[in-house]
Amino acid sequence: MPINTIKLPEHIWLRVMLFVMGAMIILFNVKGYEVLFHAEPLIPFIPISPFGVLLGCAEIAVLAWTSAVIREWSVSSRVLKISMFALVPAFWFLCYSGVNSYLDSLATEEIRKVEAAKKLTSNNEEYLATLNQNVNKFERQLTELRAVQASINEQISLKNNQIQILNDQASARRLKAIDCSAVPDCASSVLAFENQSNRIASDVQSLDITRNQNQERLSKLQDDLDSSQSEIDKRKLANTLSMNEFAGTESGFILKKSAYEKAVLSIFSPFGVKVEKPFDLFMMLVSGLIYPVYFLLNLFLSLNSEENRIAREKRLESKKIRHMLLQSITRYIRSRMLRKKKTSLANLADSFKLRRKRKSRRELVYKKMIRYFQVWAHRRKKTKNIEVEKIKEVPTEVEVEKIVEIEVEKEVEVEKIVEVEKIVEVEVEVERIVEVEKIVVKEIAVEVDKIVEVPTEIPVYVEKIKTIPEPMFINDPQVIIHERIIPVPADITGKELEELINAQPRLNTTTRNSETEDNISVHEPNRELSTTN
Repeated sequence: MPINTIKLPEHIWLRVMLFVMGAMIILFNVKGYEVLFHAEPLIPFIPISPFGVLLGCAEIAVLAWTSAVIREWSVSSRVLKISMFALVPAFWFLCYSGVNSYLDSLATEEIRKVEAAKKLTSNNEEYLATLNQNVNKFERQLTELRAVQASINEQISLKNNQIQILNDQASARRLKAIDCSAVPDCASSVLAFENQSNRIASDVQSLDITRNQNQERLSKLQDDLDSSQSEIDKRKLANTLSMNEFAGTESGFILKKSAYEKAVLSIFSPFGVKVEKPFDLFMMLVSGLIYPVYFLLNLFLSLNSEENRIAREKRLESKKIRHMLLQSITRYIRSRMLRKKKTSLANLADSFKLRRKRKSRRELVYKKMIRYFQVWAHRRKKTKNIEVEKIKEVPTEVEVEKIVEIEVEKEVEVEKIVEVEKIVEVEVEVERIVEVEKIVVKEIAVEVDKIVEVPTEIPVYVEKIKTIPEPMFINDPQVIIHERIIPVPADITGKELEELINAQPRLNTTTRNSETEDNISVHEPNRELSTTN
């Protein structure tokens, strides 16, 4: 009895991995596009949006279609083959986008929680700032109300004291009379005291009402203050707990990200390529490699199908037959070429021999002809034609017109002779302007108003001597004042000396004025004497 054995398909593990990879690609794409285009699920117990269902069905159809076309590649039409070359890159881009979106959501899930916690903390900080402002406002209002309450209490106590004083005064006034009601003055005084006491009592009553209202408001403000402070404590505790919860998440994400970035940079740095965002490039590489791996695996399994194997075997057999035919044809052509080459070489040798014979005959004929022409050129008559130019002179007559100038005298009567003055403006160009210096020697009499005797001689140190050239060229009339000797004390400074020199003209004017006054005072008595005489 024959034993039937079950033959397993070849590369069964590759087929299982192909199926698993296809399912995972579809799942990742659906998840990735669910992140981008989130919507309510179509079926309540299946958390997939309608677009995810549509995308999954389309991906299943594309994967099945590409597998079928590659499996029957040998018998597929050209339209299907061309359409597959257009569909595979588009589907690869679709898978890349979905997987990249899903990986990005997975990679940034923890850091997104940290960012959400930070955002929540910042919002709580803003709310805490508002609560702190409310607390400050409540405290300020409480302080103001307490001050108002203290003033109201003081007023109430003061008015109670006034009422007590008025009551005492009314009692004292009643004691002064036996029957106060019978005495009009006493009765009016007591009535006035009672009326004033009643008015003050009404004021005390209104102040008491105000105090009670303020007390209720104080209680409400105190409750609000306590609730605000408790809310502030709760918010601060919540912020602290949230930040403590995600304290190590951000640092862990940064460490993992830096590890991936180092791996990418270590690959690209030997080639001198600078990568700005290594982590994003790593995710792009991972997302872009998934579908090509699946496609290569599908290509390997589909091309090894029975139909493709049979087609390849037929193609190999046809190639073998074609190769044998081509080899036989090439051998035949090669033998023909060799035979033709031999005959052509023999014909070529014969033609060379014939050419050499013809060349020798032609050269012999040329030599004989050259010799003949040399003898003929030597024996022939040599004549030379010379052209002579003959010049004939022909006389010509030329008519010349002659113009003769004749002087004609003509008398002109002049009625009036007018003298005309003509003013001609002549522009004179000055080439150079020479300045002429004129030496003017002028003697100026200088009057000395006062001569002061110097009691002591003081040595003066001269720092600089300036020479004045002579004669002096004075363009305009100037007054030259000679130097004068000025008495200088021994312990004078440079600044004081400068002030003394600047004040010297004023001193001269004051002395001159004083002398003129003295002269006037002397002349006036003389005039009086002359008048008396």
